[in-house]
Amino acid sequence: MDLSPIAPADLDPDLAADLAVVHGAGLEDLPLPRHTAASMLMDLTRSDESPSMLWVARDGRAVVGFATLTEPRHEYTDAAFLGGTVTPSHQGRGLGRVLLDAVVGATERPLLRARAFRGTAGADVLPAWGFRRTMTHAVRRLDVADAPGRDALRSRAAGASADYDLVRRLGPTPDADLAEMQVLREAINDAPDAHEFEAYPPERIRDYEQSLVDTQQTQLTIVARHRATGEPAGLTMVAVPELRPEVAAQEDTSVLPPHRGCRLGLRLKLDMLDWLRDEHARVRATDTWNDTTNAPMLEVNRQLGARIVAESSAYRRPR
Repeated sequence: MDLSPIAPADLDPDLAADLAVVHGAGLEDLPLPRHTAASMLMDLTRSDESPSMLWVARDGRAVVGFATLTEPRHEYTDAAFLGGTVTPSHQGRGLGRVLLDAVVGATERPLLRARAFRGTAGADVLPAWGFRRTMTHAVRRLDVADAPGRDALRSRAAGASADYDLVRRLGPTPDADLAEMQVLREAINDAPDAHEFEAYPPERIRDYEQSLVDTQQTQLTIVARHRATGEPAGLTMVAVPELRPEVAAQEDTSVLPPHRGCRLGLRLKLDMLDWLRDEHARVRATDTWNDTTNAPMLEVNRQLGARIVAESSAYRRPR
């Protein structure tokens, strides 16, 4: 078995294709989107959360596993995030531990963090390696096609939030709107899983949105405004990966505290589904991640007909 460190900038399409295959195999039978060679290459090199280092494990010429090290710049700055997987045919041979040791040896940060989907090998080995589970997110899938009951939901949500207008925006946030976008993005910090304040200054928003452009993801944003005052009240965002657009990624949905209680969150998500259905026909569904204790958003998604397709847990341990 050979283990090679590789700077993400040195990745080539052929290796990215091999990593995409290993990544997909590690998901077992979960009905989650699979990387293409191009999307894997972009995710590892052009995202605002791209890793700083990559290790590739080979058995002969075959790529059989990999690990990534990411050291966040905005929050969790005491932590190193571990990613990667080992293909099922090579699990149980100690290769995962070798990859973990490579990551640990390459960071000085005192805390290690990782995620694993329920039912995959990672969910078994992380506790065995001393990681403690801290939270679990359910991945819920919403079909874009209209469903029974949504017309009634639209009517009730529109009536309850009649004092608000919804404004759609395709692509990055204009400079003039960055300040209000900061307020709307930071509203997510009172969600149940907000263990560390996530600041969204304009430069971070710009970097994040540029990374969507760089990784060929189309950003759809809907902002709710209070009609009488013009104040921003809430938003919902979706990123459509153009290389594999069938399942889009739901980003933030948030409503500012003074504007809660009038079904704005429900109305925003309904309008996003309508937008996708009417103008982005290749998108069949959206996947949204919710902490299992986030009762208000869980109820919104229940009303919309979301179904659980996977569960992902976060783990941590001292370095």
